[in-house]
Amino acid sequence: MRESIFEALASQSRPSSAYDIADVVSQARGKRVAPNSVYRILDLFVASNLATRVESANAYLVNAHPGCQHDCIFLVCTQCGRAIHVDDDSMTAHLREQATRTGFAPTRTVIEVQGRCDTCATAP
Repeated sequence: MRESIFEALASQSRPSSAYDIADVVSQARGKRVAPNSVYRILDLFVASNLATRVESANAYLVNAHPGCQHDCIFLVCTQCGRAIHVDDDSMTAHLREQATRTGFAPTRTVIEVQGRCDTCATAP
C-alpha cells in the first residue's frame, strides 16, 4: 500500500490531497482505498522526509531532496495550484533565531507565498 501511495504521489504534477491520492490508488487497485489510510501513510512519509506538506492547500508533494533536513519554502500558485519549492536556509535560520529570542521554541517552520506562477502570470 505504501508503495502504491508513493507512486501515486510521485506521478502528480502539483500538490495532491489524501483524497486525490486515494482516488488514484483506488482506480489502480480496482477497489476503494480509504482516505484515512492514505493520510496515515502520507504522515509517515512526511515524518521520514519522503514527502512535504503544503499547509495552505492541505496537500502533499514528494520531497525532491529527501536526504536534506531543512525548512521548505513554497511558492503556491492560487490559479493553477502548482507549488514551487525554494530553499533559503539563511532566511529560515533567521526566522528560527527570531522566534527563539522571544522565548518561543520552534519545531517546524512553514513559509508559503501565495500568488501566480510565471505561466499563469503571463497568460491572457
